[in-house]
Amino acid sequence: MDVRFFSTFLEVAYTRHFGKAAENLYLTPAAVSARIKQLEEHFNTTLFFRVRNSIQLTPAGEKLVPYAKSLVDGLNNARNALNEQAAAFLAFGITPNAAACLEHSLMLKLSQHDQSMSFRVDTLSSEQLSRHLHERTIDFAVTSETLKSGDVEHIELCTLKLYLVEPAEENDGENENMHNVHIEWSQKLCDRILGAMPEFKHARFKTNSVEQAIDFLRERDGRAILPDILIKRLEKQGDRHTEKFNKKECSFGLTLYLVRLKEGRHPCVDEITNLLVCD
Repeated sequence: MDVRFFSTFLEVAYTRHFGKAAENLYLTPAAVSARIKQLEEHFNTTLFFRVRNSIQLTPAGEKLVPYAKSLVDGLNNARNALNEQAAAFLAFGITPNAAACLEHSLMLKLSQHDQSMSFRVDTLSSEQLSRHLHERTIDFAVTSETLKSGDVEHIELCTLKLYLVEPAEENDGENENMHNVHIEWSQKLCDRILGAMPEFKHARFKTNSVEQAIDFLRERDGRAILPDILIKRLEKQGDRHTEKFNKKECSFGLTLYLVRLKEGRHPCVDEITNLLVCD
């Protein structure tokens, strides 16, 4: 039986609410219900019953609490002990857009830091990053959007310059060939973009993927907001897109964050944080 099922059981027991337990664990209510059902089937007993608008433990559920707590605490203690003894491996997650803007320089810094340390990196959505952090399957995350959790802290890695990229040659009339491409970097940045450039509210093409936006711009004359680091990379690669477009610096930038747990994190995460944060 997966120990996470016992963690879910304890969260429901503490909150007395499936919805609140799901929110705290970054799961769906259906996933929480499914885990509790599997536990009940495994032990062939009912663990919770409803009293008016509240969830209560059955006598069997009450008996299971100390055993579940012992299992969860034991696993966490074992993980912490192993981390202290063998702190040479770190796993982290990064959102696709942050990876497109930063991954190369990020991995270069990590590889040059300590030859004895190894890393695993996975590209994940913001929701997945939050869940994996809380489940401790990754040690830290890199993202352009803050995560909604009181258990994590956000540290600014850097703020990238943003530019409005548009065709070098002006079109006559209604600019029929002009296509605005709105990249949804984060909710905060989207609000800044739409406040400064309201025409992007009616963009012909909207996406949360900077790679998809660039592919679109390669095929058509259009306007989009891109980070300087990505434009320079395209220029270095001789991308024809950069030869026929002008760029104008925006008054706002794209902030990338390193996200880590406030408590119980891997002993090397603080060291890596200091390494990655830009001066």
